Amino acid sequence: MKARKTVGEEDIVEIARGAARLLDEKKADDVLLLDLSRINSYLDYFIIATGNSLIHGRALAREAQRYFKGEDFPERSRADLDSSWIALDYHEVVVHIFTREMREYYQLERLWADAATIDFR
Repeated sequence: MKARKTVGEEDIVEIARGAARLLDEKKADDVLLLDLSRINSYLDYFIIATGNSLIHGRALAREAQRYFKGEDFPERSRADLDSSWIALDYHEVVVHIFTREMREYYQLERLWADAATIDFR
């Protein structure tokens, strides 16, 4: 795994905002950017989005991968892009792309209800 340059907290937030905006522009539904840093010691930011099909979810994941690669954020592990819950782990930022059914089932935003929502628009 390639090491990446050190980035500050403000840079990480801006990169997370950019990724959330990208998913929103690519027609993901209900995009949320959550700040978990104050309520969890090992997680910083979650982006949660819904694709309207497995194919749309895969396309959203590929766009996110290109975006993070361009920002010099290597993926921690290879994601399963043929899943109804795609998790892309970039250390400080984790992107969750769900189908509608899986998002309703797991309800991550309820699980992390104490997290602050960050405006990305």
